Amino acid sequence: MGSLSSRVLRQPGRARGQQEPGSGAGGSARRLESAGDAAAHGFCYCPGSRKRKRSGEAFCSCHPDSETDEDEEEGDEQQRLLNTPRRKKLKSTSKYIYQTLFLNGENSDIKICALGEEWSLHKIYLCQSGYFSSMFSGSWKESSMNIIELEIPDQNIDIEALQVAFGSLYRDDVLIKPSRVIAILAAASMLQLDGLIQQCGETMKETVNVKTVCGYYTSAGTYGLDSVKKKCLEWLLNNLMTHQNVELFKELSINVMKQLIGSSNLFVMQVEMDVYTALKKWMFLQLVPSWNGSLKQLLTETDVWFSNRRKDFEGMTFLETEQGKPFMSVFRHLRLQYIISDLVSARIIEQDSLVPSEWLSSVYKQQWFAMLRAEQDSEVGLRLASFDSSGKLICSRTTGYQILTLEKDQEQVVMNLDSRLLIFPLYICCNFLYISPEKRTENNHHPENPEN
Repeated sequence: MGSLSSRVLRQPGRARGQQEPGSGAGGSARRLESAGDAAAHGFCYCPGSRKRKRSGEAFCSCHPDSETDEDEEEGDEQQRLLNTPRRKKLKSTSKYIYQTLFLNGENSDIKICALGEEWSLHKIYLCQSGYFSSMFSGSWKESSMNIIELEIPDQNIDIEALQVAFGSLYRDDVLIKPSRVIAILAAASMLQLDGLIQQCGETMKETVNVKTVCGYYTSAGTYGLDSVKKKCLEWLLNNLMTHQNVELFKELSINVMKQLIGSSNLFVMQVEMDVYTALKKWMFLQLVPSWNGSLKQLLTETDVWFSNRRKDFEGMTFLETEQGKPFMSVFRHLRLQYIISDLVSARIIEQDSLVPSEWLSSVYKQQWFAMLRAEQDSEVGLRLASFDSSGKLICSRTTGYQILTLEKDQEQVVMNLDSRLLIFPLYICCNFLYISPEKRTENNHHPENPEN
């Protein structure tokens, strides 16, 4: 503190022991003036006092104005604190109403009886329900009754669901477990509780998965939740082929499966043959719902089951039998033209004898005509055109029909062009028919004849 004091009171460039001219009384005045300057900067050097700095402003006993300012600031601060509201969480009105009126049934003016249970409720709260509002405001006999017996026609409704539905009339929010949402939705629909119905719908859309999707889809259709139904259908379109599940196949109805297979939005990772295989497994589980094996065993068990019954419908395919006819509308949506283009897949289709031969014959005929057109139409193959800036055709070339046999990584020239006669961009149209060489079974037993 001494070094700081001497630095403040000493003029620059003078030694500590050197005195100013007139260093007697004048020196004392100089010191007081310097002390005043120091106070102006937030410090005080009065005898017996200590330095003090507060919020950039100085205070000391030799400056009474600073004390007055501080008192005013403290008064303003106290006034501000007095006028600032303080929050203290009390027991909410909603919780009090729910506990006192609903759970305890105090001041009840009506009793509701259903499924062997009794609720002591209040008409003014029950009128939030469209069901009870109509009952109490009309000429129904129940409008003057103090005890009402409710008939519950929906088997999805149970006592717990009614407890939640009635309780929702006495509180602001309701916690709904996904495992209970269908029962609560059923109760809310019967009592016409629009808010609770909406909350059930949101819960369902947030918890769609392989275990809930079929139940949600069915319930959404029953209780008119179109947005939930759409959400479930989207989930099935995206996950049916990629996340196959035994229980899911058992729950999927014929109508739902028909919508999925017939949709262009069905997500298929590989080929159309995978769709046929999935349908075959699904049909087996629909016919034998008691089967409880794993997904890895499912295809083998399915093939064995249909193979054992093939002799029972000699001369007919399975879909033409009484057992198979209900599934015919689903298999109709298969894109068979993409299945028979693969030799292995075509042979499996023929061996299974599930699909009617007339369906396959029409597809074979269509594919055969497509191959003939590709072979004999002069406008097939590779065609090239070039136009000038005015749109006039200046070059048109075509390769016509050509048969090419290519080995792995082999290249072959099909058209030579003179760049001097062309104007870019070039317009090129290609029509290819790819045929993979058939590997006959006998080739596995006999060496291939090099002359063939």
